[in-house]
Amino acid sequence: MVPNREQSTFVKKDTFTTSENSMENKNTLIGTILLGLLVAGMFYFQSKTEVKPEQKGKAQTAEVKEGAATNNTATADKTASPAVLDSAVTTTPQIEEKTTTLENSKLKVTLSNKGGRITSVELKEYKTWDKKPLILFTENSNHFGYKFQDGSANVNTEKLYFETEAPSHTAVSFKSAVSSDKTIEQSYELKENEYSLSYSLKINGVKTPITLDWNSELLNLEHAVSTERNYSALYFKYKEDKVDHLDESKENEEKNAEKDIEWISFKQQFFNATLITPGYISKADFSTFHSKDKTNYVKKYHASGTLKTKDGKGEYNMKWFFGPNRFGTLKANGNELQEIVKLSPDNFIFSWIKYITRIFTIPTFNVLEKVGLNYGIIILILTIILKLLLTPLTWSSIKSSAYMKVLKPEIDELKVKYGDDQQKISAEQMKIYQQAGVNPFGGCLPMLLQLPILMSMYYFFPNSIELRQQPFLWATDLSSYDAIYTFKEAIFGVDHISLFTVLMTITSIAFAAYTQMNSGMTNTQPGMQYLPYIMPLFLMFMFNSFPAALTYYYLLQNVISMGQQWFIQKFFIHEDAVIKKIEHNKKNPKPASKWQEKLNEIQKNQQTQQKKK
Repeated sequence: MVPNREQSTFVKKDTFTTSENSMENKNTLIGTILLGLLVAGMFYFQSKTEVKPEQKGKAQTAEVKEGAATNNTATADKTASPAVLDSAVTTTPQIEEKTTTLENSKLKVTLSNKGGRITSVELKEYKTWDKKPLILFTENSNHFGYKFQDGSANVNTEKLYFETEAPSHTAVSFKSAVSSDKTIEQSYELKENEYSLSYSLKINGVKTPITLDWNSELLNLEHAVSTERNYSALYFKYKEDKVDHLDESKENEEKNAEKDIEWISFKQQFFNATLITPGYISKADFSTFHSKDKTNYVKKYHASGTLKTKDGKGEYNMKWFFGPNRFGTLKANGNELQEIVKLSPDNFIFSWIKYITRIFTIPTFNVLEKVGLNYGIIILILTIILKLLLTPLTWSSIKSSAYMKVLKPEIDELKVKYGDDQQKISAEQMKIYQQAGVNPFGGCLPMLLQLPILMSMYYFFPNSIELRQQPFLWATDLSSYDAIYTFKEAIFGVDHISLFTVLMTITSIAFAAYTQMNSGMTNTQPGMQYLPYIMPLFLMFMFNSFPAALTYYYLLQNVISMGQQWFIQKFFIHEDAVIKKIEHNKKNPKPASKWQEKLNEIQKNQQTQQKKK
């Protein structure tokens, strides 16, 4: 099982016999079930969508709306009126559709005078999974414009033809006269070595409500559409308030904004297109849609909202961000953009684990990254550091198991003395543990305390763009699954075998067997003795399509944990010292803790109720 199960005792075997109903058995069972339920429940609620890998070569673009007319390419030579309305025809001189390209070391942005909008964005530092230029969106997959009423006509700026003014390789402006008293101007400026594109909108004479309308169909940039889909979501931030997002797992969801909007982000697994609008948009609504059977796109996003104007005038200084979901890059950009990198579950119980990643994991990862090591080695070093930091918890768990084992003969006698009276046995067990100064939950609690670390890594690795397309051993991309065999046809929804996942499963089962062998613990309740071996098999199917970095990390956890447990048992836990300590505690008993008193009270109540029956 993936969660750390570091409870065992001496290396010596068969010192004592095993009690069928001993408290340590219950401890092991309770700890295993709690960890299993917590981990499996967390995986279920955070990964509702079945991960079903797709084959290479699938189509990567599609129209944003079914039945939408296909736009002409940026280099088309067709002509049209400068102002074309949905329900009005003008007689102004015709102009050609032309494109302008803004470019720096990071971005190549193509804009068209039709709509005065961005038609294509290329991230020059990255490639798609099949080594093609990484295009965030194209003219056909992304639609952006403003809608308003001009008399009886419905104006959509996406269909307007603008005059191009002062174009250069870093800046351009587009201006259109909708009518004699209504003008719209859009200006763009791209600075060197930035992912940001300054964007200015000026509107004059439009006294009716103006609606910003943005639709996008996310192109497939990663190996498996379904995996990329699970980590893609539409994010937005309320002005001077929290960041919110639509559910990644839902096929269809809508949400209305409660307040004015500061920015809107169409986020994919590793990249995003974000419009920063510092409080200009109100009454916003957002929606996301995808069909899990469709593999020619990732998701479809829609965002709309009303621009604030005064006396028919409005000047809006905004900014576009097109770039990677790199935590440090987004944080440096400001506006809390780093919140789109999901590092914890949404539920309040575990949402705090993102701070483990932010305070420890990311800084440590960044330091190791600067050394220039392979990312597989970096993960190994990171795992070792974490295990060393968690050594006190590991020590406590192993030490508790050692004390429990020494007390086994006394616990075994209770079964002979009281037969099948489980309540009496439990009450007497608690007395023995109290006299010996042993906490029966001492082995379970440290395991639970380590669970947040495992969960934080569950979110960290799949969202780390640093691991994207990084090879290690047989894995060609640590951000994707490491298939060593692909089936011609899927079997029960599985069409490949990931080697790191198989090794993770094998070592999890080996760790469970090693722990039971050295502790002498067994559970005779029907089927329960097999739970430590069933859980890893269950997780194997869940993790088969997860990123190789994650399953590799859990593999390392198992191997290092076994080595650490053996080392502590061999050189630091001595049976004679444990026996002397227990004898000393019995001669000098400590008063029962409030927790022990509460347990004793519960047991007495149970015995009283049992006698009444």
